[in-house]
Amino acid sequence: MGRVFVLGAGASRFAGYPLGPDLWTFIRDWKPLKVTSKASADEVTGAMETVLRLFPPKGNGQPNLEELFTLLDLAGGNTVLGLSDVDWQLLRPKLILCIWDAFLQHEYDFQRKPPADPSASKVLEKWAAHVQGGDTLITLNWDLLHEAALFPRKWHWADGYGFPAPDAPAGISSPTKMLKLHGSVNWAQKDEQDCQPSIEDKSAFFPDSRDSDDTYLKGGSQRSGGRPLIIPSYVKDISGNRLLLSLWNQASDALAAATEVVVIGYSLPPADALARHLLASALLRNPNSLEIVIVAPDPLAGFWKNLRDPWEEFCERIGRRRRRVAKKFEDWVLGL
Repeated sequence: MGRVFVLGAGASRFAGYPLGPDLWTFIRDWKPLKVTSKASADEVTGAMETVLRLFPPKGNGQPNLEELFTLLDLAGGNTVLGLSDVDWQLLRPKLILCIWDAFLQHEYDFQRKPPADPSASKVLEKWAAHVQGGDTLITLNWDLLHEAALFPRKWHWADGYGFPAPDAPAGISSPTKMLKLHGSVNWAQKDEQDCQPSIEDKSAFFPDSRDSDDTYLKGGSQRSGGRPLIIPSYVKDISGNRLLLSLWNQASDALAAATEVVVIGYSLPPADALARHLLASALLRNPNSLEIVIVAPDPLAGFWKNLRDPWEEFCERIGRRRRRVAKKFEDWVLGL
């Protein structure tokens, strides 16, 4: 094992993807292309307005969608929380479909239209040059930005997601691994025992790739049922999904054997207990004398200046040195 990069939402923000507090606004303002998608999006927006009146956002007025998912999942929706006008069990899959659709459309547009910031392409080119064979990228994001940037020289979908694709071309092996612990918007899983999900839309996002005739069979029923393989809640029963359990175990092994660990754009939220446990338990097993490099803007400016950096406290507890690079992902990459 060599280097491990842990990617949070801050590693994709420069390409127009949202941070956690911006996720609902990103979904709400997405303009679906199909009439059926628009009707569903309007229904979701109306229902979410009802939810947000009952649970108004804190502080800056931006709702934390992952916290809302967690709260409503734990409470079972209506009865306990008094949501008389919204059926959470019906709203939840529709909201997931909106996330799925908006993220795929955004990546499609990003790859085909000139980005608002012309340096975005340069960032991805330099990032792809920095990633080396043998590296492991552990991402907590659903988007396709980084694997698309690394394809095909540094990463390949044949086995680069940590599982062999059912329609992988013969003789192709990925130089790096991209372990997506919260799922991905282009994965379709038959059920929780399926360890080889179909990888959808390869022809749209990975040049010169093709989708086999049966690629969309697994995802066909899920699109109406709201089961793309993405997890928008802090409550994650990884043990109930064999694929995700395998990916989390692979991530743990990579962290435990790493010679270098760089965390990019991940704020280590207190509610994300499972990710915290993964990082802490794996790094405690790591025999190498390494420091954890945190690439992210200083979180303690302004109002928060009198609080402790959560990464400082975390690394202190597990006995690891920490070095913060107070830069955005894109500025760090361009300075490499």
